[in-house]
Amino acid sequence: MLLTTQQAKHLVAEGKQMSFGENAIKLPPPPEFELTALDVEKGEPVHPLDRLQIMSPDAWEVFTLELVSHLGKDYESVTRCAGAGDKGRDVIARHATGWDNYQCKHYKDKLSVANVVAELGKLVYYTWKEDYTLPREYRFVSPKGCSSDCIDMLGKKSRIKVEIIKRWDKVCKDKITKTESISLEGALLDYLNGLDFSFVDEMSSQELIERHAQTPYHTTRFGVYHLKRPQVRKPEPGAVGDNEKVYIGALLDAFSDADGAEYSFNSIMDTEYKDDLERARINFFSAESLEMFSRDAFPTGCYESLKGECHEGVHSVVRKKFDDGYQRFLEVSTHCVKIPYDAHPLRHFLQTSDRKGLCHQLVNDLKFKWIKK
Repeated sequence: MLLTTQQAKHLVAEGKQMSFGENAIKLPPPPEFELTALDVEKGEPVHPLDRLQIMSPDAWEVFTLELVSHLGKDYESVTRCAGAGDKGRDVIARHATGWDNYQCKHYKDKLSVANVVAELGKLVYYTWKEDYTLPREYRFVSPKGCSSDCIDMLGKKSRIKVEIIKRWDKVCKDKITKTESISLEGALLDYLNGLDFSFVDEMSSQELIERHAQTPYHTTRFGVYHLKRPQVRKPEPGAVGDNEKVYIGALLDAFSDADGAEYSFNSIMDTEYKDDLERARINFFSAESLEMFSRDAFPTGCYESLKGECHEGVHSVVRKKFDDGYQRFLEVSTHCVKIPYDAHPLRHFLQTSDRKGLCHQLVNDLKFKWIKK
């Protein structure tokens, strides 16, 4: 029987000893990320690598298109060349000096040497016929990746040519076109022997996920279940960052507006407003952390739209007449936590501190002030 640490302590307190084989279990440490309602409502998420396996062949090509279009290789255009007549090309990325091909293969098993040879046979034939030129890069894109033998072949480029010649009659001769049988002989064989296949390689499943995660399509395709928001860093008590000076200055003005005294960051620590300022800093740091998380994991402009919703939600309250700026700050702080963000992509990661911190970010952006000057 395994005992928890608490049960073990209870036995010791009662003067009892644990029998041989009974070991106290240490409680697991708390998570290193911010636990959200999404984590406990949905349970363990489907990993992106597993989601790749359930895509249809058409969805797989669109996924590759999304990926390639944001690779940042100075592509002038990225097009999908699928279906009958594609001549062995799937996703074509054109650049100033040529083109790259991303060959989408969505099989139930890993790509075999025969699978790769079948595709490269088309490349050899159609470039020999000059239907298109050789690409700068030719990458196989598959959710399960390549078999060990296939990886070995791609790692030793000279073997690619040997395998094509050896397997041509079985996997290429009668399968490149439906209208003719293509023998590997004469000028075609000479052409193949003159090729250097150093431009051929694979893109692993892990690389696919990592690169796709840098596109704005990632969260809409894979959801946010796999995302974990990092723990929020706490502000240092005596150190004010450059990005804090505007909203803290606005708060000090609000406190001064309430009782007529002049306050600085240091002098406020001996007043009743100390707690307001310390909480404001915690809230601001929380919102800044959410913004950084959003930029890394969500489409461009996602966090800006969240700030826009917050601004719209508090605008009428900010516009109301108050006796002083401190009262305006308190009223807006009370109201902002009630704003519904049900339709926003960040809603599952939004905490009370973030909602208040958004207001301080808006003050930083000069969208409003606590006092009317």
